[in-house]
Amino acid sequence: MSEDISQLPSQIIYNNLKEMMRAKNTAHESIFKFHWKKMWPFSLIWPQVDFVRIVRLMDELRKNVVSQKALVKEAKKKAKPYEETFLGTIPPYLECLDVSCKCLADVAQWKQDMLEKKLHHDVKMIRDVSEYNNILKAYEKAQNDLVKAGEFVRLGWVEMLKGYVNEVEGK
Repeated sequence: MSEDISQLPSQIIYNNLKEMMRAKNTAHESIFKFHWKKMWPFSLIWPQVDFVRIVRLMDELRKNVVSQKALVKEAKKKAKPYEETFLGTIPPYLECLDVSCKCLADVAQWKQDMLEKKLHHDVKMIRDVSEYNNILKAYEKAQNDLVKAGEFVRLGWVEMLKGYVNEVEGK
């Protein structure tokens, strides 16, 4: 076996995607998942969600999306035939991930603004539920698009693995 699967460009990209999704999902859970530490009196002891940090993390992930797109272009040049389908599914997935990260950052920023009691639209500070509802709907749509694109990536990955196994068995 002249080449290990961990050295294929597709494997590197796949591992990068897993790490990016792990970071995004952690931020999602920090904002939306109910946890006993958020309940009183535990909330007095443990720190609450740091929305500013989540906004920064989403910006970093969006920058990583750009670098992954460049990596995919480079990988396509030297890809084996069985990697092409997988690499073809990555750019639309990265677009969906970018939009999802932007929307999650918007949710975190809205919550941070509420904590800091910033004024919205030069009116009295009231909880404008419709604004937050629109932000949540945009995030929900972005999440659905990301899941759909993820299915194509998963199928491309399975095809890539089958091609790799067939190549190894042929040698």
